[in-house]
Amino acid sequence: MFTWGWESATDLPGDHFLGRLVAEASSDSGAGPDEWSAAPDPIDHLIAADALPAVLLGVLRKLTPEDREEPTPCEDFTAHELLGHLAGSLKNIGTALGVDVMDRADATPEVRIAELAQPTLEAFARRGVDGTIDMGFAELPATMVASILNLELLVHAWDFAKASGQDLAVSDVVTDYVEGLAVVTISEQVRSGGSFAPAQPVAETAGSLERLIAFTGRTVTA
Repeated sequence: MFTWGWESATDLPGDHFLGRLVAEASSDSGAGPDEWSAAPDPIDHLIAADALPAVLLGVLRKLTPEDREEPTPCEDFTAHELLGHLAGSLKNIGTALGVDVMDRADATPEVRIAELAQPTLEAFARRGVDGTIDMGFAELPATMVASILNLELLVHAWDFAKASGQDLAVSDVVTDYVEGLAVVTISEQVRSGGSFAPAQPVAETAGSLERLIAFTGRTVTA
């Protein structure tokens, strides 16, 4: 059985995310570093996905109204449009997992995504990654859906960071793992469907995050 690693029900992800939002709102110095972004050990599909909201939400927290119409590395998406895309992806996965996920489009970017990520991650933890999941358009292996979830959270965190001039700090343990998921998930057939551009070149000295980003078809260096 998958174990979240928290002491009690009050330590579920929603309490963590929302507790940090309260701390952020009530402190001039912010909520402070998020220990959940540390490298998880051991790691699997769901543990990696659980670690990534801390990374993504840290980027979304710093978005400004001026960033709304900024272009992102995700082709044809402004930051605002990419937020809607990510929200839709989380809602669709949550719905496929059998939870009633509400998308509050009027909330701040951080709150909007936190409220979508929480029930989706909790539902996946309860279900596990055995068997298949009916995504509406197709029955997909649960491991593939979990891989897609990881890619959505990490790659779009990078997109938002680039659009808003932020640096993205992620544990190598997590980026190494998600890079491995990408190699298995993003096949040439998937690319031919238009979801991903051809893999881009990357320096031999590049880290796993840069390799991952280049593999999704994005240009790593501006």
